[in-house]
Order: sequence, then C-alpha cells, then structure tokens
Amino acid sequence: MIRLAITYENSLPSDQADAEQFVSNASALARRHDLEATLLIPPPLEPLESVRRSHAMDPQLSVRVLASGSSMVGVQHVRHAAAVARSHEARDADLVYTRNLTVMLAALRAGHRVAYEHYRPWPNQIPPLQPLLRWSMRHPNFVGGIFHSSYARQSYLDLGVDPHSIRTFHNGYDPTRFEPRLSREEARRTLGLDLDRPTLVYAGRINEKKGLELLLEIAAGLPQADFVLVGSTGEGPIERAAAELSNVHMRPWQPFEGVAPYLFAADLLIIPPSSKPLTEFGSTVLPLKLFNYLAAGRPVVAADAPDVRELLVQDDNALLLPPDDAHAAVHQLRALLANPARMGRLAEGARRSSLALTWDRRAKRIDAFLRERLDAGRRTWRTGPFLGESLRWARSAAHGHLFLAPRPVTEDSAA
Repeated sequence: MIRLAITYENSLPSDQADAEQFVSNASALARRHDLEATLLIPPPLEPLESVRRSHAMDPQLSVRVLASGSSMVGVQHVRHAAAVARSHEARDADLVYTRNLTVMLAALRAGHRVAYEHYRPWPNQIPPLQPLLRWSMRHPNFVGGIFHSSYARQSYLDLGVDPHSIRTFHNGYDPTRFEPRLSREEARRTLGLDLDRPTLVYAGRINEKKGLELLLEIAAGLPQADFVLVGSTGEGPIERAAAELSNVHMRPWQPFEGVAPYLFAADLLIIPPSSKPLTEFGSTVLPLKLFNYLAAGRPVVAADAPDVRELLVQDDNALLLPPDDAHAAVHQLRALLANPARMGRLAEGARRSSLALTWDRRAKRIDAFLRERLDAGRRTWRTGPFLGESLRWARSAAHGHLFLAPRPVTEDSAA
C-alpha cells in the first residue's frame, strides 16, 4: 500500500480548470486498490460535503482541511505549504504529491519525499526559476515529475534533470459524466439550438487569453454556420464583439453537466486556432477541454501547434489549421462542413482516441511510475550513491547556493 498526501493550495470549490484537473486526478488515484490518498486543502469556501459534491470527489478520497487560509493568494500558498510540511498526513505518507513549487520546497526541506505535477513549462516561461527548479528536481527526496505534455516536460529536461525521473502523462476525462450520451438532434432540442444549421461549439473560458477574437473573425467569414461559445462570466470585450455577429451565440459558464449537451450538439468542436494562448500568454498548454472534446465523439478543430499535436492527428481525429490565419480557417472549415463522410471519419477517430484517455487509466500509469521511482530510491539508498548525493546537496546549501536551509536527510526520510 502506498500512501499519498495530495495537496491543493487554492480554495475550493473552484470553477478553474486546474481545480477540475487536480481533484479529478486525486479521485482517480484514490480508486486504485493498493493506494491510499488524502487530499490536503486550505479552508474551503463552502461546507466540505458541498465541495465534495461540486467536484464529484470519489468517496474513497479522504479530505483534510489545514488551517492555512488567507484572503491573499500568495500568502495562502505559503501558509498552506508550511501547514502541509508539518502535517502528520505528510509525515505518515510515502510521498507528498503537489502541483505547487512552494509546497514542494517546504516538503523537501521538512524531509518528505515529493512528486511534482504541472502543465506549464516554467523553465522557459520564468527563467529566474530555473536554478530553484533544477535544485528541487535533483534533490535526493524528489521522487518524480509528472507533466501534462511532452512540450512542458522538455523544458525541464533542458535543465539537466534526469529523464528517468520525469514523465509525460496526458490528462483525461470521466466517462460517467458523459452519460446519457445524446444524439446531435436530442442535444439541440434540449438546448433550443437550430436543428439544421451547421454548428461549431467552443466550451471554455471566455476571455482575451484564449484566442477568441480570431474565432469571431472566422465566424464573420462563415455566416452559414452557427458558433456557440459556452463559458461567459460577464460582459467583456469578447462578449461585446460577439454581439455584433448574428451567427455567434454566447452562453454562460456551465458546470460540466451543463456543458456535455453542448458538446453533443456540435457538428465540430473548436479550439481557436490562435498561437497566442501557448506562445504569448503561456497559460494554455494542451487544454483540458480537448479531452472532453474527444470523449464527446465529435470532430475536433484546433491550431496546428506542438502541444495539441501530441494528441491530435491531421485527418484522423482532427482538422488542424494554420495558426493565426482566419482566411485559411474559413476555407478549410467550409470544405469540411461540406463533406459528411470526412466529418464522420474524424468523429470516429476522436471517439477512438479518447478510449485511452480516462482519468482512471492515467492514475494507473502514474501509480506504476511512482512505485518504480520509490523502488529505485530505496535501491539507491542501499547501494550508497544516494548518501553521496545528499552530502553534495547539503554542501551546496552550506555554501549559500540555496536560500532554504535543508533539514538533514535521515534514513527514515530516504527509505
């Protein structure tokens, strides 16, 4: 039995994608029969039972609230990191599983073994973090790194991190949340959408960081199709621009049970073919919505970009468009909508691709990886090099190369 102390540093419930991803992954890990998982969170915004329902947490996932809340996000992260490091759950666990660098640093300093998961290529996006990330991921108690894309993983490999210690595990979806599956016509009747007009659906955040201005430009060039954008949270610049287009229909943010019918109603599911979310803003890397798009069994449309190419294959499960080219997008979308046989082939390819991308399958792969890394650490301790690495790490700290004073590594913490 492996015991995980899984930590999430922001307040729940949350409609942010990172909360959905991390809690879904924690629930899937908790369902593993030989793994015990406890989720450590700051004081929630609602009663804990309400939080569990909001995030569809698995009953087998234990939740412990740590007294680390603050109205300031940065302060809360620091307080939560300190609370995790001194918690008995972390002390009793085989490892601390976190997505937060501050938590990782605090846990390593306290002598805990750590697994780190993230989706962003931090070494490329914030170069001043490189020494700290390199130190953390070479630390004797660093068990392994889990990255949502090979695109992100490569940035850590470029730091000189041991490639065996970090892996790519693509995200997933929960098949039960797609039941009952609706036909296109059933979904459109439920939502009051036109039964006959070609319909493209975007389901995600509505803001300037998602490349949606390009999607509106495409909609203007394709008036014979309806564009349904699901995820508005107010009256912003995208909403105001969309109001000028009669074939664009804005819908408010929905919980997942409200999103699924829109996915089923679509002829095409689209991610704006813009390079900005990946290269300019850096906040969207292999977006979580992509997994739900594939699971819905509809053709996927996206930019031909390095992150999505890890899952999307041109003319197999997706139409990949030249980034930032509205004219080319309109031309290719018009051709696709006029070819039902090709659309059917792409839809089947999307459904087939989704079969290996459930949260449970991801958890199985992560479980095997963590066991492999823990076993390797135990063998290294017995054969000696682990001690040498610990001494090199301590000597580096003593010479002022690290801003955190480490707690001495003991046999108990290393085993």
